[in-house]
Amino acid sequence: MSIKRKIALLTTLWLVGILLAVNLTVYYAFLRITTDNERDLLLHRAHTLLDKAQPTDILQGKNTDLLQIYLPDQGMIRLLDPHGKILQTIDNDNEILQIAPEPVTSDQSELYRKSVGNILVVRTPIVSGSQVLGTMEIAEKLDVLEDHINILISILTLCSLGAIGMSLIGGLYLSKWILRPISGMVHIMEEIEQSLVYRKIPLNDGSKDELHAMASTFNRMMSRLEDNFIRQQQFISDASHELKTPLTVIEGYANMLRRWGLKDEENGRVAVDAIYSEALRMKQMTEHLLDLASTENKPELAMEPIELVSFSANTVDMLRKLYHREMKVISTHDTLLLNANPGTMNQLLHILLDNALKYSKDSIELILSEKTHSVTHQEGIEIRVKDKGIGIPEDELHRVFERFYRVDPSRHRKTGGSGLGLSIARNIVRLHGGTIDIESKEHEGTEVTVFIPYP
Repeated sequence: MSIKRKIALLTTLWLVGILLAVNLTVYYAFLRITTDNERDLLLHRAHTLLDKAQPTDILQGKNTDLLQIYLPDQGMIRLLDPHGKILQTIDNDNEILQIAPEPVTSDQSELYRKSVGNILVVRTPIVSGSQVLGTMEIAEKLDVLEDHINILISILTLCSLGAIGMSLIGGLYLSKWILRPISGMVHIMEEIEQSLVYRKIPLNDGSKDELHAMASTFNRMMSRLEDNFIRQQQFISDASHELKTPLTVIEGYANMLRRWGLKDEENGRVAVDAIYSEALRMKQMTEHLLDLASTENKPELAMEPIELVSFSANTVDMLRKLYHREMKVISTHDTLLLNANPGTMNQLLHILLDNALKYSKDSIELILSEKTHSVTHQEGIEIRVKDKGIGIPEDELHRVFERFYRVDPSRHRKTGGSGLGLSIARNIVRLHGGTIDIESKEHEGTEVTVFIPYP
């Protein structure tokens, strides 16, 4: 069953429940009120009759004419002695006589539901002084009340059926109108599934309801999926292009070895060295691709406290010995505690320092300090890596975090870069809840600033 029909059915069932409760309330309230009114009228008639006659005269049958005057149209007046023995009965409807006599000492009333209809009986004691001499019963058949009840039931039934019908029709149209954006969303999803072309739902800015919010969320999701799809296609294209170059080199030298073998020792050595070099570069690129995928897909990292000054000094010492370059750590504090993931933090420092080493021949500075972020106003640690290298053109700064981007593509063989380092660095910083920014001037140098907030 569709949601539209479910909504219409549920609203109709809810209305049926409400109407049933209301109709029962109206019915029993009407029955109670009209019965109470009839009872009051009969009691008033009985009291008036007793006020106009002497108790002993009534019980002795001397006021028959008076009893006839107060006899209801479809009713009975019956006189009883204190023990319930019938002394006199006046009636104009024999069906009422089936009501059993019952002596009382105070005013009472009772509604009898018989096959012939509803019969209301009031009983009042006949007293002389403080002595109860007998009981007067006045009964009336409530045919008019039954007619009124039947009319009421007919009206309530017709009105309820009309309301249910209108509710069912209105529910169908209302649910169709409410679910129109969802139907449009389903239609667009089906088109996307068939054509693989991303589309968005047209929005009505005049309505800011939940359906508008859902459609807006769907459109944002489509934009994000489309962007991710484009990035994925670009990534595949870039990766294929980057891998094509070393594979071409390997293929060329392999063909040379296949044709000439090892007859020319010098050419053979050059070919083997070239193949080995390109294989290492492909291995490095593959590792970087895996690192990039790993940092992008990790929802969170296992954090632990690390002392950043000594941690950074160890990394710098290792790179200094490896590259035989001048590098130094500058810190505003002797110790700086940071809650971070040691493995990815070490990878981050390697990426930033390795980039500085590749594009600069001068001394590299790693500066550590406590800072308050200028935008978020969070307290944290700032890591800056400064070099005096070739710099980055101002119009290229916005591209430095793109995959496979290199400032000087012609130098990438010489430097060995894959263009993935800063993309990995950005993901690592993001996983630590921080920010990364780059300032650079061409031919003057570059400064990379990483801010990681305290937890």
